[in-house]
Amino acid sequence: MKYTGKALNNRLISTILTLLLIVSSFSFAFGVTESDTTASTVVDIDLTANNDIVALDNKGNGTHELVIMGTTDIHVNLMPYDYMTDRVNENHGMSKVATLIDQIRAQHKNTLLLDAGDMIQGSLLGNIEAVVDPLKDGEVHVSINSMNMMGYDAAILGNHEFNFGLDFLERAYSGANFPVVNANVYEVDTDENYFTPYVILDREIDGEAIKIGVIGFTPPQIMIWDKIHLDGKVYTKEIVETAEKFVPEMREAGADLIIAVAHTGIDANEGASENAAYFLSQVEGIDAMVLGHQHKRFPSTDYENIPGIDIEKGTINGVPTIMAGSWGNNLGTIALNLTYGNGVWTILDSKSELTATANLSPRQDIVDSVAAKHQQTIEYVNTPVGETYANLNTFFSRVMDNKVIQLVNDAQLWFADGFFDGTEYEGIPVLSAAAPFKAGRHGPDYYTNVEAGGIAVKDVADIYIYDNTLQIVKVDTATLIGWLEKSAENFNQINPTKTDDQVLLDYNYRGFNFDHIAGIEYQIDVTKPAGKRIVNVTFEGKPLAAGMEFLVVTNNYRASGGGDHLLNSNSEVVYSGTEENREVIIDYITKVGAADPQVTNYWSILPVETAGRVIFRGSSIGQDSMDDFEAEKVAYIGEEDGWSLYAYNLSLGAEEAAIIIEEPVVEESVVEETIVEEPVVVEEPVEVIEAPTTIYIVQTGDWLSTIAMKYGTTWEELQEMNEIKNPNLIFPGQKIIVPAQ
Repeated sequence: MKYTGKALNNRLISTILTLLLIVSSFSFAFGVTESDTTASTVVDIDLTANNDIVALDNKGNGTHELVIMGTTDIHVNLMPYDYMTDRVNENHGMSKVATLIDQIRAQHKNTLLLDAGDMIQGSLLGNIEAVVDPLKDGEVHVSINSMNMMGYDAAILGNHEFNFGLDFLERAYSGANFPVVNANVYEVDTDENYFTPYVILDREIDGEAIKIGVIGFTPPQIMIWDKIHLDGKVYTKEIVETAEKFVPEMREAGADLIIAVAHTGIDANEGASENAAYFLSQVEGIDAMVLGHQHKRFPSTDYENIPGIDIEKGTINGVPTIMAGSWGNNLGTIALNLTYGNGVWTILDSKSELTATANLSPRQDIVDSVAAKHQQTIEYVNTPVGETYANLNTFFSRVMDNKVIQLVNDAQLWFADGFFDGTEYEGIPVLSAAAPFKAGRHGPDYYTNVEAGGIAVKDVADIYIYDNTLQIVKVDTATLIGWLEKSAENFNQINPTKTDDQVLLDYNYRGFNFDHIAGIEYQIDVTKPAGKRIVNVTFEGKPLAAGMEFLVVTNNYRASGGGDHLLNSNSEVVYSGTEENREVIIDYITKVGAADPQVTNYWSILPVETAGRVIFRGSSIGQDSMDDFEAEKVAYIGEEDGWSLYAYNLSLGAEEAAIIIEEPVVEESVVEETIVEEPVVVEEPVEVIEAPTTIYIVQTGDWLSTIAMKYGTTWEELQEMNEIKNPNLIFPGQKIIVPAQ
C-alpha cells in the first residue's frame, strides 16, 4: 500500500466532526490518555479531546475510515478483580475493554479487532484452566470464549502462550472462532511453520473490497524461557528476518494492507531481538503494527526522544503503531484515512492512540460467561496453607535482603535438602536463587504484601506469581560470579563524589531478574560499572576459590538462560522436575507449620561515603511498613507521580567496609597457622586471646543480637566495645570482641 503522508485539511475535519458528534449517541474520539482514576459504575465516558486527525467515513471527499483496535497482554485478567488480594480492581479487565470496543463500533463503521498475545496465562483464573482443573478436549478456554463473544478478527501467540506446553496451547486455541497466526515458530522435523504464518482477511470498507493481511510474531527467546516444553519439537527465527521473508509473499498473495501483530516491544539498540519492533517497522511493506510484551504503552512518553519515533502521531519510522499496556487497562486504536482508486488503496494519514478502561463498566454478558470460573478461582485462592509469623512484603527487596525472597529460598533449600544423597552430586554445596517478582513493575502499588497471620493460596501466589517449575543447576565459581554480576545490573552506577541526587535503581531493569542467591555471602559495589560489582564473596566465611562447584536451586526460566544470567556459561541442569516453585513453597509452609523467614544480610550493597543523596522510588506505603533493619538504611523523603521517594544511606558503615575490603585475603592455610598459635574452643567458632575478652569470628546468619545472647551480653554492649556504627552491618569472617565466658 502506498503511504503518501499527505494530511487532510484540519478545518474540514473539524466541521464534519462537529456534525457527527451532534447526531451521534456516543461521545468518542481517539484522544484520551490513560488515567489512574477509578470508578465502579460508569456506562459512558467522554472521549472527545485532542482529535486533530480522525479518519472519516465520508465518500463525498473521497476518503474512507478504518479503525484498527488492539489488545495485548490480557493474561486472563477478564474481570476487574485482583485474585491475589481478593478484591475488585477497577483499573483493568478484558470485560471493561469489551465495553469500549462496543462504543467504538457504534461510532465507526469500519473496524478491525486484533490481539497481540499473552492471553491464556497469567492470573490465577488462568491457573485454574491450566493446572488446578485443566481444560479438557472439547471445552473452550474462558479467555478464548470471551474473545469469540467480542468478535476478534485475528490473534497471535505471545511468549506466555507456551508456558504450559504445545498440547495445552493448541487445546486452548482450538475453540477460537478467529484465525491465530504465527510466522517465526518452526517444526523441528519438517522445517515448516508450526502455525499458520499469516492470514489475509477479505473485508469491505464502505462497499469497496479490501484484503487485509495479518502476520504474527513471538519472541524467539521462547526457546530459552520454555525449553522444557519446546526443545526438540520446535525452533524459532528472528522476527525481522521472518518478516522480510513473508511480507513480500503477502503482497503477492493480494494483500492491500499489511498489519504486523507482534508480541515484541520497542528497543532502538542494534541487534534488538526480544523487543524488535523498532527494526520491524523498517521492513518494507508493513503498514501498521500492533505490539505487546513489554506491558508498556505506545504512544507514550516512555519512548520520546528516540529517533524515528513520533509519540504525538503514534508512529515508529513512519509506521502507525499501538501497544496497549497490559491486563486490559488500555485499548489501542489506529485511525487510518484511506483513499481508493484504480484498484489501489492508499493511506493518507493516521493517528495512533490509547484509551484507558478504568472508568468503564464491564460488559455484562462477558461477566456472566466468566462467572462460574471467577467464583471457582475465588474459592481456590482462599484455600488455607498455613500461617506466617512475619509481615512479608517486597517494598525494599531491590535494595536489601528481604523476607519474601528468603522464604522462597528457604523453601527451595528445604526441597533440595538430602535430595542428592547417594548420587554423584552428593557433597556439592547447595545454594538457592530467588528474585522479587512484584517490585513495582506495574506501578507504585505493585508489590507483594502479605500480613502476618493465616496464609492462603492467594498469598503464596502474591509471593510467587509465575507458573515456574523447579530446576537445579550445577555451576562453577566463575559462572556463579557471572550470575551475581548480571543480577547486580539492577543498580545504576553511583559516583560517590557527586553532590546532586543520584538514582540507585535502574528502573528499566526487571525486578524478576534481580536474584538473591542464598548460601553464600557477597556485596555489591554500585560505584563500579556493570560486570565488576561483586566483591567480598565467601562461602562459610571463606573466599571462593576458582573451580569450586555449587548446585543452585532455581526455576526453569533462569536455568534455561532467561535473563541471560547463565547464557553461554558451562552450567548444567542436574534436576528438571515437574514441581512448581509455588507448590514447593506451599509444601514447605505446610510441613514446617508456619513461615518465619529471617533476614540475615547475606548480601548487601557495599557502603561507601557519598557527597550527595542516593535515592530511589518505591512502594507508596513502604514508609509505613519499615522494620528496624530497613529503617536503618532507608529514609522516606517525599512523593513523585504516585510513588514514594526514598534515600538510601550508602555511607552507613563505610569506614568498616573500607577496612574489610582493604584486608588481604587470608588463605585457609594461613588461618590454620593463626589458630594454632592461640587456644581454640572447638565447640564455638571462637579464638581465645586473653581474659576478660574473646574474639568471635562472625558466621553466616549471625546477628549482633544472637552473638550477644550467646555470650550473656547485649548487642548494644557489643556495638560499643567494637565501635560498630551500624549493628546490622556485620559480615561473615569479621572479628568481634566479646566478653570471655
